[in-house]
Parts: sequence; C-alpha cells; structure tokens
Amino acid sequence: MPNLRRFRKAAGLTQADLAGRAGVSRQLIGAVEAGRHLPRVDAALALAAALDIEVSRLFSSDEPAVDVVTGDMPAAGALVMVGRVGDRLVTAPARVGPDGWDVADAIMTGDELNVFEQTAPGFVVAGCEPGLEVVERILREHGMAGMAATASSAAAIDALAGGRVHAAVVHDAAVEARARALDLDVARFVLTRWRVGLAAPTDVSPDWVEQALSGRTPVVQRETGAGVQRAFEARVTGPGEIAGPRVASHFESAVRGILTGLPAVTIEPAALAAGATFHPFETHDAQLWVDNRWVGEPAITAALEVISGLRFQSRLRAIGGYDLTGCGTRVA
Repeated sequence: MPNLRRFRKAAGLTQADLAGRAGVSRQLIGAVEAGRHLPRVDAALALAAALDIEVSRLFSSDEPAVDVVTGDMPAAGALVMVGRVGDRLVTAPARVGPDGWDVADAIMTGDELNVFEQTAPGFVVAGCEPGLEVVERILREHGMAGMAATASSAAAIDALAGGRVHAAVVHDAAVEARARALDLDVARFVLTRWRVGLAAPTDVSPDWVEQALSGRTPVVQRETGAGVQRAFEARVTGPGEIAGPRVASHFESAVRGILTGLPAVTIEPAALAAGATFHPFETHDAQLWVDNRWVGEPAITAALEVISGLRFQSRLRAIGGYDLTGCGTRVA
C-alpha cells in the first residue's frame, strides 16, 4: 500500500507519529508501506482518520484494474467483482448462474472502474473448483471481500505468477511441472479429490463413451490448459480433433451437455449437480497454491478457516463426488 507512505509524508509524519495517532504499531505501518501486509478494516479506518482522508484513498491505485485471468482491462459496461492483491486492483466478471445475477462490486464506465461500495481487502483465487464460490460467499457474509475467478489450472498459475491472485487451484501434473519451472514460492494446501471424465444426459445411448472418444459425436469440451481436457484428449481414439463447443467451467460444461444432448468433459461433482450420468477417466488431487507473500495475512487465514470448516465441507459433500480428506491442511 504505497499510498500510505505518500499520504504520511505529505502530512509530515514519521511512521512512529502515524502509529501513535492511529493507535497501531510502527511495525504494522512499515509492513503496510512495504506491501507485506494489508491492514484489517478497523486499522485501515484508523489510519485514514489519522491522515484525515477517506479510507478509499488508501486503497486507490494509479494502475488500471485488470481481469484476474486475462490481465486485460474489462470491457466498457462490464459488471465485475473486485478484489485486491497487494496494491493491485483486479476484477472478475459477475457471474450469471441458475440463481440469476451474482454479486457485482463495480461497473466499467469507459476505461474507469466505478466501484459501488468500498470493501475490505479480501481473498482472491483463480481455479476450476466450483466450490470456491461457496468460500467467496461465506467470506462476504462476514464482511470480508472474496473473489473466485473461474480458470483452468494453467490460467490460474499464470495469474498467480503475474501477481493477480493470492492463490490458484492446481490439479494437473503438467501444470505442476510448469509451475515449478516458474520457481513460484508457494504454500500448498489440500483442497479436494474428484474424478474427471465425461458427463451425459441420463437417457444417452449405451455406447455414448465410445462414440465420444472415437469422434462420431461432438463433445462439449474445456479450454486448452484444463486438466480435464488433457485427460480426455489422452483417451481419444478417433483421428483428428473432436468437434464440439468449448466452455469455461466444469459446471457450464455439464449443463451444456444436458441441454444439447452431447457428452461433456467435466468433473464428477459438476455432473452430479447437473443431474447427468458420469463416466470417469482418472482421479485428480486438487490443491490450493497460495503465494507465500500472503500466507498469514488475515484474508488468507480467514479463507483457509472457511475451507477447513464444517459449513463449506458439508455443502460440497451434499453435492457428491468429493473426497475432502485433509481439506484445508498444509502439504508438507
């Protein structure tokens, strides 16, 4: 939060002076100014009051807001969720789902982000686990911002390497190897284990898997870089590329398969949630990789507490297809 240093110096205060006025430690001031720590809501309000400024000015940035996954500026008129990773403002599209429009924090007006209401710094994660939306909602219920952006493992790792997220969900060996090549400094946590494979409507023909793998029927597929897509492509027996639409998430794939009558590349929990039949290929261990810069920060601690908690795990177990053994524990 380099803005804090700028406002402190403009007020002619030392770190000790500001700490005394705000009732916080000088060490906290130093950590915040160095970008190693984001203050809690009460501390941020106290710092703003001590500097006689609006708290939103502490979190404002000269850098434009960018999309978590692509790194690009959102399109004009886009409704987005907003998060912060250090001093960086990041966004993700407000989702449209079975329950209608999901929460939106801001709208892009031209090339400017018009935030509806200032929120506390929170947990920003990218990945393909649908349950991350449950984490996001629980955090928001407790007054802490949360943002779960849908992305393949490869895209999530790119966002982590680019400093656009606090954490990424990884469940693909090829992506793990790439992440290690990037020499990312991460702490790894158990998230879940599920089977990947093909979903289809319950009234599908008996040879539907063979038809899908041989290319005799189109298949709803995920994007390149998704672990489930790699598992599917490794089993294709037909010549050439399999036809079919590409979608951005496991649940969207399962639902599109039901609506079109086509087989769909997805995970078992998404197939069960959509009411589809499921044929497994292999089992994947999904981990949460957290940038070590943020481990111990209040937002990350709160998110890990949610993931380890009964409410989150009970919700996923009710869907089915999840093995949550060790969920939330750190990998040695």
